[in-house]
Amino acid sequence: MRPSLALLRTTTFRLALAQAGVVLMFVVALLVYVYFATIGQLVADSDVLADQEYAALERAYAEGGIRRLNQEVVERAARQGPLLYVLAEGNGLVVTGDFQQLPSLPGESVQRIDFGFESTDAEGAAQRGRARGKVGRLLNGPILLVARDLGDSEVMSGRITRVLWTVAILGVFLSIASGLIASWLASRRAEALASTARDVMAGDLKRRAPVRGEGDEFDALAEAMNAMLDRLERLMQVSRTAGDAIAHDLRSPLTRFRQKLEAALEAPADTANDREALRKALEEADSLLDMFAAVLKLARVESNPNWRFERIDASDILRELVDFYEPAAEEQGRTLRGEIAPDLFVNGETGLFTQAVSNLVENALKYTPEGGHIALTAARRSDGRIEIAVSDDGPGIAPADRDRVQERFVRLESARSSPGAGLGLSLVAAVARLHRGGLHLRDGLDNGEGKGLGAALVLPAAA
Repeated sequence: MRPSLALLRTTTFRLALAQAGVVLMFVVALLVYVYFATIGQLVADSDVLADQEYAALERAYAEGGIRRLNQEVVERAARQGPLLYVLAEGNGLVVTGDFQQLPSLPGESVQRIDFGFESTDAEGAAQRGRARGKVGRLLNGPILLVARDLGDSEVMSGRITRVLWTVAILGVFLSIASGLIASWLASRRAEALASTARDVMAGDLKRRAPVRGEGDEFDALAEAMNAMLDRLERLMQVSRTAGDAIAHDLRSPLTRFRQKLEAALEAPADTANDREALRKALEEADSLLDMFAAVLKLARVESNPNWRFERIDASDILRELVDFYEPAAEEQGRTLRGEIAPDLFVNGETGLFTQAVSNLVENALKYTPEGGHIALTAARRSDGRIEIAVSDDGPGIAPADRDRVQERFVRLESARSSPGAGLGLSLVAAVARLHRGGLHLRDGLDNGEGKGLGAALVLPAAA
């Protein structure tokens, strides 16, 4: 498609055409209004003046007959006013007046008449004019015509009409011209966004839409598009590294799994040893299955927005989790305490909510050294939302890595030796987003050597 044709099909140009149509309709309406407000009023005034003059001459005829009437017509015609007079006999022969002959009469009764006439100007040149007045046959036969010359009114009407049509043509032209300019400018901005999208589809994930800083809708669209591209780039980066991360995490358990089976095959037949090898192989298989289950769980949370939410008692669930994990923490030589405010309710899915908090507690138990402390707290914040925090005095996570560890399969080097797939915090973050909340990592409990780690799950409170 040629650029000129593409420009004519833009929305801004169509809006400009609509604007031109509105301008044209407005001018036509204004023309009609001005006509009735000016020319129409002049015609009405002419009718009133002609009626008054006709009635006065009719009274003069009744009082003095044809002689008085003729005298009045001669005197009034000599004044050179806006009115025109004609007095004629009953057969139509003009006796006196401004015309040599009567215009064609529509009938015998007194009535309104609108007619054209010819006259001469001061220099003797012929010119045509138009008049409107009243004509009728008086008692005993004479015909009287009183009319007003509409020349001035027609000149004024013509001028007003020409001005309004000129304004209409200029308005339509300017509307179309401004529409073309606006379409061209808008098409440039739209083409910049389309070019960015094409480059991104071609593989340039670093490309971003230009933002001019004008604060208009194109800047808002460009900013939203750039935010989407930032998110897409992060997801692509995660996708690129996920394979390496999965391969790295699966290599160790699969290697151990193979070694144990190989050792069992090479070792002399021994029922006890065979059972021990099978038990260890089963543990490694369970570890692999747990990893794949976590991947599927995370995918299900992120891909299905239609979970059935209900009003759940977060305080009750959190107290049960403290009671459940407290013995395990004591068995591992750690201390778990809970500070749960009463009557904390959220809208959510009970299983996902419980899974998310459980992941935070299990993370704390995994990375807090023996003799460490873990605190599970829940309270209502000043903004009305509910904050559920799990804090420990373990090694913690550096601030620069706290956002990164919430992505899939991201495990810090310090955690490579411990079991896991790097999906625990990712699942918690996904559950938080599903519940219109967020996961925030911060400093935890101070153990004298470091700040530990605090993981706060912030969710909207139920009504």
